[in-house]
Amino acid sequence: MISFLASPKPFTGIAREHQYRAIRSWLSSGKDVEVILYGDSAGIVEAGIELGVQVVQQIDCAPSGIPYFSSIVEHAAEHGKYDLQVYLNCDILISGIVQALVRMEFPQFLLIGQRIDLGESLFIDVCLPDWQSALCKIAKDGYATLYQPCGIDYFGFRRGLWKELPPVVIGRAGYDNALLAYCFRNRVPIVDATCSVVALHQYHGYGHVSGGQKAVWEGVDARNNIRYAGGRRILPMISDADYILQKSKVTYWPCRGNWLRRQQLKLHYQAGMPNLALVPRMILRWLQSVGVSCEPQLSLEKVLENLPSNFYE
Repeated sequence: MISFLASPKPFTGIAREHQYRAIRSWLSSGKDVEVILYGDSAGIVEAGIELGVQVVQQIDCAPSGIPYFSSIVEHAAEHGKYDLQVYLNCDILISGIVQALVRMEFPQFLLIGQRIDLGESLFIDVCLPDWQSALCKIAKDGYATLYQPCGIDYFGFRRGLWKELPPVVIGRAGYDNALLAYCFRNRVPIVDATCSVVALHQYHGYGHVSGGQKAVWEGVDARNNIRYAGGRRILPMISDADYILQKSKVTYWPCRGNWLRRQQLKLHYQAGMPNLALVPRMILRWLQSVGVSCEPQLSLEKVLENLPSNFYE
């Protein structure tokens, strides 16, 4: 039914524990599920054998050695078992993704959502029947937070979506924004599944990256990704989605009701007038300066309240 795609960090230290736990959560999400791991990170072959998942080591990478997103999805389009596919970061515990994807009736689409950050040394076993109660308790105690809509950790789509992609490099700033920009330019429906798919992010540092957090956010790959996304002035995010999936229903709600932001996106990506797109951006900035907020926000409390319990059965 669904192919999970990921390019893991080295399987060393706490990252090994996080990634094994995440992959097991994907495997438990349904009967007809495959997982394909890409890259040559340390321990990936052993992980593939132990977890019973496929490993593809030969993949096109940037000069930095980080895989291109296009090389992963092109391989999966040709060799993946299933038409419904999801690329996700390899430390994400996920639940509800299968149920969400099968509800997509668009010929092509992109399914995304905000993640929930867990506190250091905390995790939730989404394979257990009472995991939602455990999550609510952790959130109530202040050990879980809803990450802002600018960061995206999973991308659900149908085989064949990604054609003629720019050389976007995974795991570096701007790569998620660049993928949304591609969809806006090609008028691919984007669906926000924050209120239906639970994506739990396990705490980690940036010791696995040469150059640390600065390289992730400011390195050459990051700068190129941001350029492919249209520049720092636009950077599309989860709250810019065309639709929202809530209580098992897909509802048209572009930019979560922010009309000015919607016009900025249309002018920039669809009309090809980035300079004119600055006008609604400046109006938004002015409204914010006088204390009028047009920024749509979801709270963790609201997300947890809206999770349909039968969605995961």
